[in-house]
Amino acid sequence: MSLTFLPDGSIQLIFGPMFSGKTTELLRRIRRETIAKRRCLVVKFKKDTRYSEDCMSTHDRQMWKAVPAMTLEPLIEQAMGYDVIGIDEGQFFPDVTNFCEVMANAGKLVIVASLDGTFQRKAFGDVINLVPMAESILKLTAVCSGCHRDAHFTRRMTNDTEVELIGGTDTYVSVCRSCFHRPASEILHQRTSPVSPVKTTPSSGKKRKSLTRSNSGNGLQLLISSS
Repeated sequence: MSLTFLPDGSIQLIFGPMFSGKTTELLRRIRRETIAKRRCLVVKFKKDTRYSEDCMSTHDRQMWKAVPAMTLEPLIEQAMGYDVIGIDEGQFFPDVTNFCEVMANAGKLVIVASLDGTFQRKAFGDVINLVPMAESILKLTAVCSGCHRDAHFTRRMTNDTEVELIGGTDTYVSVCRSCFHRPASEILHQRTSPVSPVKTTPSSGKKRKSLTRSNSGNGLQLLISSS
């Protein structure tokens, strides 16, 4: 298939651990491109049927119609009829680098949402090879399940060892660097601990001072009120 190089294409990467909002960000960009009257094609990994078989879905069930696929290169001819191609779970596609380069060189905007690392913090699949080819890269953070700080990594909470294991909160958590090395039992305890209610202190009765502009607009007035 002969392809013509067009200079307006680009590759955008959305990286982050699980539960960091990668698919949500991809969906936001696709919606924006749709508003701009650009034809959008979304592709999802065929084995990921947690929420839908033919829709890309966020964890809070926002959905968008998608083409399920195991590989991307068979979709090249179909994708030529679109302006924007969105790819969810890019880490699972073994040919994602070549597909994205072909599409971008053909003038398409390609947006890829993907994990960048495995549960062992190793490079995940072919998608990392896109880094030097991409025009923009965004790395999102989640909330650490162990300490509630920013989480940059994904940790598996089961004893499974295969890299490709699709799962949700029952299998994975997002963690910071410190909590990545903590015992799993501590992380699980933190996840199941109840959240303490916010404590409020009674009013001290002290007066509070604030400045406000006068109705005449010629200056500021000092207002005093009880806290």
